[in-house]
Amino acid sequence: MASNQDEDFGLKAYLDIQAELGQWGESTPVSTPRHSSPGLRRYYDDTPPMAATSPTTPAASARRGGGRDGMGDEEEDAFSPSSSLRSPDRGMTRRGTAAGVQTPEPAQGHAAMSNYQDDDDEAIDHDDDVIETTTEQLIGDGLDSYRPYHDALFTYLQSRERLSKVIQRGNNDNSMMQIDGSDDMMDEEQAQAQAAIDDAEMKFLSSLASICLSRGQSNAGSHDTFYGEASKNEGNFWDLMSALRSSGLSSLFYCLCGEEEVPELTLANDPASMVDSAPADVLDACLGGEERSASLPLQRLNAALGWIEACHGRKFEEALNREYEGSDDPILPPPRRRTMWPGTVAALQQQGRAAWPTSGVFHPDAPLQSAFGGRTSSPVDVSSFLTPEDEGDDARLLRACFMLFQAGRIEEALKLVNDCGQPWRAASWMGGEPLSSDGRSGNPTRALWKSQCRKICKQMAQLANSEASSMVDGTGTRGLYPSSAYEAAIMSLLSDDVDTAMNNPVFQTWEDGVHAILRSELGIVEDDVLRSHNSARVEAIEANGGHFPYPGTEFDSLDDANTPQGNDGDLGAALEKLEASPIERIREEGGDPFRNGMTSFLVGQNVLKEYIEECGVLTLEAENEDEACFLRFITHLVLYVDNVLPELCSQLALPPGIDAATDGTIFSLRELLILKYVTYLSSRRDLWPHVALYTSLLSNDNVLETFSSFLIHVHSEQERKIALKQARDLFPKGLDCYILRNVVRGLIMCDTDAWVREPGEEATPVGIAPADARMMRSIHWLCYYPEHMPDALVCSNMLLRQFLLSFADSNTDASGRDLYAPKVFIEKILPKDLLDVAADQCQRGDEAIAGSISLSLMQNLEAEHLSIENYLKAHTYASQFFDAISKTSPCHSSRKLVDGAGTQSRHETEIADKMERNVFRQKKMGLCKIIIESSTRASDALTEVLTFAGGWLVDVNMNLDDEETNTAEAKARSEELEAIRSTFVPRAVLMLHEVLDKTAMWLEQIVYDTLAQFGSASKDMLIALFGSFDETFRSNDDLTMDLLTTSRAAPGYWHKKALSLSSIVANDVNGLHETFSNEEMEGFLKVMAESHIKLNRCSSVQSFFDY
Repeated sequence: MASNQDEDFGLKAYLDIQAELGQWGESTPVSTPRHSSPGLRRYYDDTPPMAATSPTTPAASARRGGGRDGMGDEEEDAFSPSSSLRSPDRGMTRRGTAAGVQTPEPAQGHAAMSNYQDDDDEAIDHDDDVIETTTEQLIGDGLDSYRPYHDALFTYLQSRERLSKVIQRGNNDNSMMQIDGSDDMMDEEQAQAQAAIDDAEMKFLSSLASICLSRGQSNAGSHDTFYGEASKNEGNFWDLMSALRSSGLSSLFYCLCGEEEVPELTLANDPASMVDSAPADVLDACLGGEERSASLPLQRLNAALGWIEACHGRKFEEALNREYEGSDDPILPPPRRRTMWPGTVAALQQQGRAAWPTSGVFHPDAPLQSAFGGRTSSPVDVSSFLTPEDEGDDARLLRACFMLFQAGRIEEALKLVNDCGQPWRAASWMGGEPLSSDGRSGNPTRALWKSQCRKICKQMAQLANSEASSMVDGTGTRGLYPSSAYEAAIMSLLSDDVDTAMNNPVFQTWEDGVHAILRSELGIVEDDVLRSHNSARVEAIEANGGHFPYPGTEFDSLDDANTPQGNDGDLGAALEKLEASPIERIREEGGDPFRNGMTSFLVGQNVLKEYIEECGVLTLEAENEDEACFLRFITHLVLYVDNVLPELCSQLALPPGIDAATDGTIFSLRELLILKYVTYLSSRRDLWPHVALYTSLLSNDNVLETFSSFLIHVHSEQERKIALKQARDLFPKGLDCYILRNVVRGLIMCDTDAWVREPGEEATPVGIAPADARMMRSIHWLCYYPEHMPDALVCSNMLLRQFLLSFADSNTDASGRDLYAPKVFIEKILPKDLLDVAADQCQRGDEAIAGSISLSLMQNLEAEHLSIENYLKAHTYASQFFDAISKTSPCHSSRKLVDGAGTQSRHETEIADKMERNVFRQKKMGLCKIIIESSTRASDALTEVLTFAGGWLVDVNMNLDDEETNTAEAKARSEELEAIRSTFVPRAVLMLHEVLDKTAMWLEQIVYDTLAQFGSASKDMLIALFGSFDETFRSNDDLTMDLLTTSRAAPGYWHKKALSLSSIVANDVNGLHETFSNEEMEGFLKVMAESHIKLNRCSSVQSFFDY
């Protein structure tokens, strides 16, 4: 039981559970601080890098304040497993508060993670709620890759429930706190709680992204590339959700929150009204800056661009890691490259100055002049005059710069080309910066520069496409494109020319296309702002008759046919270009379910809803377990949607053929997905620790059915304890009792012929059928907590009745071993204090658990259990008696100590005979003691069964008319008790008579043997023998008829007891005679008549010695 004062709000309770069960997966993940990207300093560092850093997400970068580059550091919270583990036995005390999650109906959303912390002590500090994972043991799905999802969801739901209580409490108290400004304090607390909920959502999405990206990064170099790529795509999906969520739910669920119209892209300020401001300041003011004052479409565009840049940033870092791991395709040129084209310059120097290009000098424009015979703006293939080594280095250099541009790390790209001896490239790439207020940075002719960049990149892309046969690796796969292709790609990004980019072979992946589109959309918006601002300046100048007082106004706006047109923030229209891409790979990757989901969230509106429905339906219809990873993904997606936007989740369409309500059961897509996911988790023993949490998110009816079906297959004692503890912590109070009732009854009533040993099941004890052993051990489910003990008594009696009924149908004699199983069950399986604890719990009562057992029914159940226990004990004693009497012979030969024909005197002969008679009598006494004691135990036990108070197995509640007796189970119990009575009461009577009669007949053999060997002297010997077993007999008493019926060594004693059975059976108090059939009663009366005859023969002194 988690303490109400735990500062971790219940996570410690879960960690205790996980730590107790080491065989169920890995240890609890401990977070590792996320490091900043080492960037290109690796380029000059000969020391191999440290271990690969954790993937960086836009949300994390935003919290670090690192902007697009994501270069900042962040210190993150972590949970670690508790070192103090509670013993499972400590859980035997009933909890004082409601247990764990209160699972509502489906319309109320997911289960509430409650009662882990007292409401009065709830805090707003949400930093404790973060869940982070490491990259250890996340490769593929062979290990427990499901646990990080479970932990992240558990923490998120727990935090959300705790903070929602704060908000609800504030709403309830707000009306009572309208004086002294206290209502303002409450509003502030509620606002803090809502902010904490938003942050918890962000952390949940970021956690899922980190989980997937870490696993994808771990799989990058392994043989399991399929799961690695799928994990990366899933991680990018969650990362996109986190990025969009940072601008609010309306940004994430675009046009799905009740908007009547799609919002338009508007600016925070009018650029035409800011004539006196510098272009850079105007751009920042109009696009919203850091204050989120821009319109929603613009916020989403910025968030999406930051997300895709982070994706490319991770791709670049992975490429650097592979390079340090010995990749055949290094991402960077060798460190020796510090000057421009060193190989080509050296070759020209060897040929002499006369062989140099035009004018005898060598500079960046020289190749162009050499190729075209003079000044020209047309690009050329530099590989035509560069050495192969220089061309390869240039291609790698520009490829690295292109990847950095895609990652939004422009400063690093500029530094890289500067350090590689090509500063002129850095200068040419900086022309897109708007002019600053001090005029020291930015390009006053920015529009002209972008226009020229578009023209150049288009021609260079055409040139790159014509060089299709160059730089192909040995496998036939292109490893590196010509340097002109990468340069054209960079210029197309800088000039927002997405059409040219889509025709450049460098843009190979879906992510490349998305980045080009999003960057182009934002760049076009920036151009529109600066164009409007420049036009307003020109108009102001013309109105005042001035002469271009503002730099840049002397140039036209360059509105020509080559200017790209944007979509005004409509990402759906913008992303349509991906479907029309000439690159086949881009089109194919767009069909990936994760990438399709990213597109759907970027587009929003009905596309998003249709995507969730389509994925849900396909997942439910899939029968291949290989789809389990996608089932996990879509389940967590729907769970998140249900938490933050339940109205959308309730509108999701169900698969064809499934109605929302069938047989009174309410179905939803969310419910069906959880059911299937729980089914999969239940099918893998290593995933069993995760079943309880996801089951708790179902409706109460499905929780009862699903978790009961799961627990039926849990057999290990340790696994049972932990699964039950999770259920008590996560399910509504009392639901665990309902579940265990189903589980135990299901195991007891299962088909014994279909038994198959399951994982965790112990070996079957010798002499017990495997199916019987499973049924007996099922009672352990109800023996871990005191409040379950009354139900343990109910189910144990049910199983005992089943054993007795099966024995009744076996037609085995009374000495058989068919009742061995119930005897072992009582002696070895059931707790010794079962009756006491069950009675104590019933006296206390528990109103929270419907169907609790009343005290009157408990007394009836206790009497039933004692009746069966007494019968089994009597059956054991009877079996022991039959075994003893079969192995103990009443006859033995006397040893003559003195030979009568010898020379001994008469006196000596008498002494010898007397000694012989004493020895004979002592031996007979020992034999009689064995049989008499065994017979006494058996007969007393059987008599106790027949004279049981209230009647043996009499259902005293049968005639009552209440809820407990009107159930089908109660009626079946009454019928079973009646069937057992009608079978076992006559058997017990006959068994008792058989014990008594066989004892008497055995003792008669003692008398016969004595008379045969000692003749007239045997009378004194028998009197002494009988007297030794009668405490009231004295040696000087005469042999009377009483001794022949009072001594336990006398046959008459046992015949008399046998005859007394008629009185016991005839007694109406116990109702024994009612259980006899006519045939059985006739047989009983017959043996009674025989016992009467035998008693008469053995009770007369004269006739007794006339054998």
